[in-house]
Amino acid sequence: MIRTSSSVSACAGLVALLCVSSIASAQVAPTLGLADQFGVLGNSGVTGSSGSGTVVIGDVGSTPTSSITNFPPSTAAAPYTVHVANDAVVQQARLAAIAAYNSLLIQGSGTVLPDNLATAGALGPGIYSFVTGAADLPAGTTLTLNGSGVFIFNVGSSLTANVGSTVVGNANPCNIYWRVGSSATLNGVNFRGTVISTADISLGSSTSLEGRALAGIGATGAITMAGAGGNSIGGCSGAPIGAVPTLPQVFAVVLAAGLVALGYVTLRQRKVAAERRA
Repeated sequence: MIRTSSSVSACAGLVALLCVSSIASAQVAPTLGLADQFGVLGNSGVTGSSGSGTVVIGDVGSTPTSSITNFPPSTAAAPYTVHVANDAVVQQARLAAIAAYNSLLIQGSGTVLPDNLATAGALGPGIYSFVTGAADLPAGTTLTLNGSGVFIFNVGSSLTANVGSTVVGNANPCNIYWRVGSSATLNGVNFRGTVISTADISLGSSTSLEGRALAGIGATGAITMAGAGGNSIGGCSGAPIGAVPTLPQVFAVVLAAGLVALGYVTLRQRKVAAERRA
């Protein structure tokens, strides 16, 4: 009986270990918090494209340096906002972006790919890293991403998508994440996913980004959109929540609600008293 019990316990422990290992190895999309509503979030400033401008489908902001230039002609599509000040929403979004970056980092290196993304073939959901830590999509080449799961690309240093390159496939761009250890240069026709970098993110004159650009998770980092515009960034941002209420604002709302409730109770008591006297 003792041997049987020990065997059952050992098997149960083994099953539990296998389950935990399976869970630990599965890639998990980061929680973006307030960063979710942003299409463009910088650290040391955001420069939109000139001419017809770039349309950002999501909020635009930068913190701690709140410099936003070329907005307009670049715009944030309604109902999203260009945060010209270093407000509470932008500050909290940056903290959320830092947490998301770290969440991607601790999930490990996964499958190691060649630095040349064009030689990787069609990729399915998973965690990927690169031989030297850099990732490069050469000019005129294509990266294909297929599948309904989460894609995490852990880029140790720089990410470069060269002129004429493109990212295609049936993967949802909102399920694709690029953690970039330095700067990202996106000069291709189309790039897909949320790019979270420690340094700058620059977009070429003909580049559209289906996802988000969250730059400057490190000490500094600007977002620059080159050229005369006509392209877009975003498409994955959640509904904007507006301004983050301060403590005095919360107190005022609670106080107002309390006064309304007190007024209702008082009127109700007077009505009941009047009916009794009648």
